Amino acid sequence: MDISKAGEWSRQAKINPSRCIILSDVPIDVTNETIADVLNTVKVFGHTKIHGRRGDPTGTKLFLLLETSNDLDPDAVPPEIGIPGEVGPWRVHLPERMVSDPPAGDAVFQEKLLSLLQQEGKSVEDAKAILEPGPSSNVNVNLDLVNAIDRLVEKCVHVPTDPLSYRRLRVFSGVKPVPAGEEEYDPWMEQAVQMISEWQCADSVKRQRIVESLRGPASDIIRFLKVSNPAATATDYLVALETAYGDTESASDLFAKFRSTYQKENERLSDFLYRLDKLLHRMLVKGGVVAADLNRMRMEQVVRGARTTDMVALRLRMTHTLRDPPSFSQLLREVREEEDWIKARDGGKVVVAAASVPPAPSKSELSSIKQEVSALTAQVSKLLKAVTSTPVPEPSLGAMGPVCQVADVSGAEVSNRKSTSKIPRPGIFCYKCGEDGHTKRECRGTENLRRVNQKLISQSRWSGNF
Repeated sequence: MDISKAGEWSRQAKINPSRCIILSDVPIDVTNETIADVLNTVKVFGHTKIHGRRGDPTGTKLFLLLETSNDLDPDAVPPEIGIPGEVGPWRVHLPERMVSDPPAGDAVFQEKLLSLLQQEGKSVEDAKAILEPGPSSNVNVNLDLVNAIDRLVEKCVHVPTDPLSYRRLRVFSGVKPVPAGEEEYDPWMEQAVQMISEWQCADSVKRQRIVESLRGPASDIIRFLKVSNPAATATDYLVALETAYGDTESASDLFAKFRSTYQKENERLSDFLYRLDKLLHRMLVKGGVVAADLNRMRMEQVVRGARTTDMVALRLRMTHTLRDPPSFSQLLREVREEEDWIKARDGGKVVVAAASVPPAPSKSELSSIKQEVSALTAQVSKLLKAVTSTPVPEPSLGAMGPVCQVADVSGAEVSNRKSTSKIPRPGIFCYKCGEDGHTKRECRGTENLRRVNQKLISQSRWSGNF
């Protein structure tokens, strides 16, 4: 909005002209609390109420339409308000006075003069002190005004004495793939836009600094622009480079892409917030969104696109309707603090769980357990071997020869062999001593043929279809 349309804006709001004021040069990220603190410093306003906000042509400042509880005296209203060293100054406009303003040409000159005085830190009273003639001199007021403006303009466009003290831009040529030592387009353009707003020098010096960072095809584009438009500014240089190397997406395409951007799996909310803000910045450059709506759109998409399992996003969903949308820096600080708190809390849980694990057994205990397991394994294997072994054939009752022959077997061979196990095996008895649980080859006892014959007789008694 232009300041010349302020009177029409106040009439549309149906505010009494004697109680209406308009503030300009207000930052877009200012809060209502800050505005209230500034307005409370001016007692002639009384109680104020905000009726509307509109952006200026640059997209970096706001116009505020306010209604006061007291009737305003144009002579008592200060031209600027603010808190020295903290906020402001913000210019004060009275729509009632704008109706009786001089013609448009004089109004434009007055606006330029006030803007120039504000940049130099001077006030209207300082300019009046310069223009007032001495008691004994006869001066031309118009000539003195021109000379004062000339001196102020000379200070504004004064080139720094040390041209090498500024931060140079990285080299950019537009060649693909990017050669070593050069910068890609997106990082280079972001740095160039930021540095142009910070360089305190004339536009000709800004153009020179841009050109000295360009090589190859990028430099040719600026040369073609200078031929077609010799009066091109530094901003025109950047617009030409954006046309040649920037994204071809329109504002509507970027808006659709912004609305379809969601938080990825295992992505922190702070990283997701950073991706959203880059898309918002590109939309702002393309004209798809005004600066006053950035905070609102960012918060809406964070609430819509964040994962439902994210604890930080859950808190934002519960509290975002209770306050005005915060700025990017404020929201990012809150999200990072919440993420660090959750990370520290989860880290403490891990430490407690690790401390509750029982201690590992010592080496001596492990060795004893291994020995016991090996002994049990050997015993089990011997039992399985004994159960699966072939049974001894039964001898006949009338023939004692085999018994005697078995009993007469020499024990020299058995004495040379050692028994590998003393575990009794059921259903087996020795043909030497007659005891159960082992065979003759494993026997170390004395020979007892009587007991052997009794064993054989008892086994043959239960044979057949009993």
